[in-house]
Amino acid sequence: MRETLTLKAIEWSNQNFWINFIALSFPTAWDETTDLSLSEIIEETVGKEQKKLLLEWWDHFTHYDKETFNETDGYSDDPTTLVCPLTATQTLKLEFHPGDIVYFINDKQIASTGPHFRIQIFPFTDLAAATEIDSRIFLLLLPLTTVGTGEREAKQATTLIAKHLSQWFAPTACKQFATSIVYGLSNSD
Repeated sequence: MRETLTLKAIEWSNQNFWINFIALSFPTAWDETTDLSLSEIIEETVGKEQKKLLLEWWDHFTHYDKETFNETDGYSDDPTTLVCPLTATQTLKLEFHPGDIVYFINDKQIASTGPHFRIQIFPFTDLAAATEIDSRIFLLLLPLTTVGTGEREAKQATTLIAKHLSQWFAPTACKQFATSIVYGLSNSD
């Protein structure tokens, strides 16, 4: 049986987890100015050597094996799993497969970020309104939101996301990443 993690395992100091998670969880994030995806922007920001180390860490974390990956389309029978309470009656579970992150609430699959991604299932305003939510849960749930097309909501989302990303990146990078994420969350079906 693979490891089951709690929020403690992904503290802010776990830079390897958070940079990889942000880079891989927003398949529709795009920077119109540079014409790059969010993962490409993060790769440029961290540099080649750090990128290599981050990918090695993520491969170990998700138990990536090229042969197994090809045989199972990137899904593990026993993935690394994160479990954390959302409310007294709801538990969030994320399964980290080599080719996908699969989301569950109370063991019911609700979303995934892999090649057949199914994200953006509730409004960003609902997540933003949950002011008592742990910042880590905010970021874990962020890929599941959709940002309205209004300028005010986009600006609020960009500011709030950049604030959360400031744990690991310079303010300019945070704004670029947040703008790319908001673009993806507001322009995808």
